[in-house]
Amino acid sequence: MTEPEFASAWVLAEEALAALKPPERRTVAEFAEMRRVLANEGGGFVGKWRNDQVPYVVEPMECLTSLDHLTVAVIGPGQSAKTTIAENWLLHAVASDPANLLWYMQTDQAVEAYVKSRINPMIEAHEDMASRLGTRSVDDSLHFKNFRTMRAEFLPATKRNLINKSAPRIVADEIDAYGEMGDVKALLDIRRQTFGRQSMILAVSHPDKAKGMNPARDWSEGIMAMYADSDRRVWYWRCPHCGAWSSPAPIAARVMALDYPEEGTLDDIEAEARLLCPVSQCRISDAERRGMLASGRWVGDGQTIAEDGVVTGERARRATAGFWITGTMSPFVLGGIGALARAKAKAEREFEMTGEDETLRQVIVKQFGIPYAPPRSVGLLLGTDIADRCSTDLRLGAVPEGVRFITAFWDVQIAHFDILVRGWGVKGESWVIDRFRVAGDPATSPEDWDQLVEAVVLKTYPLADGSGRHMALRAVGYDSGGQPGVSQQAYDAWTRWRKRQLVKRFGTIAGRDVYSVIPTKGSSALMAPRLSVTYPDTSAQANKKFGSNGTVPVAVFNPNTFKDDLNGQLQKADDGPWSVHFPAALRAKAPPHPWFEQLVAEIRLPSGRWEKHSRSARNEALDTMVGNHVVAHLHGLNRINWERPPSWAAPWDENSLVFTPEQVKAAEVASVFSTLATVVSAVAGVPQPPSPRRSLSSRLA
Repeated sequence: MTEPEFASAWVLAEEALAALKPPERRTVAEFAEMRRVLANEGGGFVGKWRNDQVPYVVEPMECLTSLDHLTVAVIGPGQSAKTTIAENWLLHAVASDPANLLWYMQTDQAVEAYVKSRINPMIEAHEDMASRLGTRSVDDSLHFKNFRTMRAEFLPATKRNLINKSAPRIVADEIDAYGEMGDVKALLDIRRQTFGRQSMILAVSHPDKAKGMNPARDWSEGIMAMYADSDRRVWYWRCPHCGAWSSPAPIAARVMALDYPEEGTLDDIEAEARLLCPVSQCRISDAERRGMLASGRWVGDGQTIAEDGVVTGERARRATAGFWITGTMSPFVLGGIGALARAKAKAEREFEMTGEDETLRQVIVKQFGIPYAPPRSVGLLLGTDIADRCSTDLRLGAVPEGVRFITAFWDVQIAHFDILVRGWGVKGESWVIDRFRVAGDPATSPEDWDQLVEAVVLKTYPLADGSGRHMALRAVGYDSGGQPGVSQQAYDAWTRWRKRQLVKRFGTIAGRDVYSVIPTKGSSALMAPRLSVTYPDTSAQANKKFGSNGTVPVAVFNPNTFKDDLNGQLQKADDGPWSVHFPAALRAKAPPHPWFEQLVAEIRLPSGRWEKHSRSARNEALDTMVGNHVVAHLHGLNRINWERPPSWAAPWDENSLVFTPEQVKAAEVASVFSTLATVVSAVAGVPQPPSPRRSLSSRLA
């Protein structure tokens, strides 16, 4: 007869005492670096988890154990480690910080496939999880894992499952793929509300439900709605060539876009794809991304990061911590940025051939991690049709009723400058106020650039109400490209005007520095950001190793986006928001009307790029109209609260840019007499009086 086996008293005592030990106080990121092992039985990386391989997931993981937030929202493409954040959280919870967890996925089939392929192998690979998993059959199923001190349920996201369950911790995986059930975030909040500040939701997803890039209009559902309500963190990294900091996120102040040739074979596109630095136009290869990732950082709403990487300001305090991962950030994309460019170019060509955009949509959302906006349908506009809308009640050189502020823009030609002045009113309604040319040699003559100070920068326009009042310009922009030598002349002119105090800095709007006068540059990259302000090194010998040393701001804009906008504005034939009004003086005596033909000199290709319909077509009117909109947008046109506008966009009687010439003359006379008095006093040895207030004309300058 064999003697029965008895449990070890020592082991029992050790296990009992271990239960009394306090949990390790480590963040999810710290614990993952210590304990996480990647098995990847189906292929992929095998070995210890390393935070430095995907540094952009460290901060989201740290937020999961912070009491500063109730929700963490992560936007990202496939193969970007966003779901690994949830896996590391589960490991940390089971081993160190137990609490019940609900994990929702889009369908029951998705749950079963994921648990079989990822969760079960993960439990087997980690003693911290395997040793705590219950031994009964009901403790370990595809939908339920009962650990010693907590349970985890894996469920399809049906309305019933969202209503009948509750837990302090919830993972909402691929939330944009859930069926129609209203505000999913509101349903999830109810599931954890009894746990208060100790609760946490982690939501990760592609941005499938977003309808574009306008937060107020397009981010009303899914992960982008959660991100819109968050502290909106975006990833910034350092250019390995010029050292300037920018971001691959499309909403950043300086966006590093993916650039690739539109022509050629797909193999050529894949081989030549590069990231384009928005500051110095450096071209960055795929091999350089890993080093950039290592030094990157998250910057949130309320914070500003300079080109040298210095972060200022305090991040907005919100209940949701939001993170945006893009495809060009991920080190796991098979084929790197070349493969991304190839996939997008192939999808664009398919759309051009078939008119179907589903493949293009999947590429943008699933591989780039960016909301998709369907290609705009562009109506055919004729110059004569627009010219027929001209009003005989409007005259060039006067500010019509409705205008709240004025911008000017000049386009650089070989032997002259083309200038257009545009007035802006409530909700983007606009009027062409003036157009003219100034002769000169933009490529070689500083004097010709300086004549634009009086001709444009300091010019004022009479109001059309007959009161004798004038309105000064709020902002001026100008093209800084063209013939060899133009760019340097453009930058040097700005530097001279800044020293003469003819250029003012108004602070920042939407994270961009705003000046009264600024050079501009249209980006060649199709996926370039809408608008950013950079400081490229404009010196003769730019130091490409130690950062951008530039002092001249340049407004870099996506010309295709702004031409889309102008096309929409020109389609409006009635008054109201974003309509454009033209004086009859812009017409020729008989059709064709050259200036209006310039407005429609370009057509929109299926790819979204605008090009001239013929090589000989002139497009100065189009470029100057767009340039004015760029400047107005920089000054916050789309952000103005017209119920309480800033003083420079107020009605005429309260507008800080409206004045009478008599006020200017009186101020200048007073300034002259004050200067003479100062000279006389100095000669006579009499103490000088206090310095006079600057004249109105100098303040307007």
